[in-house]
Amino acid sequence: MKVRILGCGPSYGVPSLSRGYGDCDPNNPKNKRTRTAMLLIAEQGNIVFDTGPEIRQQLIEAGTPKLDALFYTHSHYDHMGGAEDVRKALWNIDSNTPLPVYLTHADEREFRNLVYFAFRPIAEKPLFDIRIIKPYQEFEINGLKVLPIKQYHDENISIGYRIGDFAYSTDVKKMDEEGFEALKGIKTWILGVTTPSENPKHINLEEALQWIDRVKPKKAFLTHMGTRMDYDTLCRELPPHIRPVYDGMEIEV
Repeated sequence: MKVRILGCGPSYGVPSLSRGYGDCDPNNPKNKRTRTAMLLIAEQGNIVFDTGPEIRQQLIEAGTPKLDALFYTHSHYDHMGGAEDVRKALWNIDSNTPLPVYLTHADEREFRNLVYFAFRPIAEKPLFDIRIIKPYQEFEINGLKVLPIKQYHDENISIGYRIGDFAYSTDVKKMDEEGFEALKGIKTWILGVTTPSENPKHINLEEALQWIDRVKPKKAFLTHMGTRMDYDTLCRELPPHIRPVYDGMEIEV
């Protein structure tokens, strides 16, 4: 099983329209970051985590893989805004099997609004199979066991995912004890960290290092990085078992 980092940038991307590259070296292509999304490639199928505004180009660069499911962390635009591109792609596929979409009840309305053509009475074929998930209620997809984990993202709730020894936790500011308990024993952890300093919606770099030290995965990777998170600087300053990711990076998990 491996993951491909489709994008690892914050809501504004890097470079951003207002901030450019900020502290990131513009000459390093690993500092060019589209909005955060991930592709899990497993024997049980290909699963996309979030569909941000660049999902079309991200999946083309990944080789246009056949998708077997969508998992959503939450419904903010930078994580769900590209859902309509997925709908258009499914419309052109000769299949009457709808794509499973796993999300919380709170995020379902936003998803349906974004892809409302798929749910109109005149729709010719079903495109999406909505499957509501709840924190800490394990589910299976093609035999792959998945545990949703509750995360606090400012005033909102986001979902982290544990699959075997791997966990994905982006857009998180706080986590309760049940969440940390659910992460116990993981070997690989991808964790969203937007800035080195205090941020009201995301853990900062110092907090991330504390969390990693607490959970103790063998390998940890940082994603959702903003303009103050230069790739080479992070590689120099972080312990060897913690690495920043970059768009297109593939990781065995």
